[in-house]
Amino acid sequence: MVTFLITSVLVLGLIAIAIYFWQKPAHKTETAELPPPPVTSLFADEEPPQLIQAPQHESLEPATQTSDEREAKRAAAQEFSETWKQSPDRTSTTRMLHLAAEADDAETYNNAAELALNVWQQGKLPDVSAAELLSLLNSEYWLLSSQTRSSGAGFILKRTLSRAKRELESVNEPN
Repeated sequence: MVTFLITSVLVLGLIAIAIYFWQKPAHKTETAELPPPPVTSLFADEEPPQLIQAPQHESLEPATQTSDEREAKRAAAQEFSETWKQSPDRTSTTRMLHLAAEADDAETYNNAAELALNVWQQGKLPDVSAAELLSLLNSEYWLLSSQTRSSGAGFILKRTLSRAKRELESVNEPN
């Protein structure tokens, strides 16, 4: 009986293998390749006329405008920081740090962060908790460009934020 069972399993296995190879297609030496997809772009095929007709001497204009804009933002952030010192509160603190981060200057943001931390430590920001200030400092930091964050002044800024984190987290710890 066992011999009959083993033999029937082997025969069924051989039949299954034979059916598999019988239905398997023959290997072709050539494989059919699909044609490459048509090239499409996100923008129109034509370049905008103002880019085609732009003379060489105007190519430096955007860089100048960008640096002028950054300088204006830096000056606005510093001016707002000076007025913020007169009457700091929750909303104006957020605005001051945001303006400093938008200036995309690590030194400007570092000064604003140190100023906010010092004013908070003096107790002049009673409506801002340590956790909120820490969260605000860290979230506004990420508005700075990666180039600014990785600069030398960015390193000093990271040290300032690290110090602020240590000091603010020590306030949050239960005694």
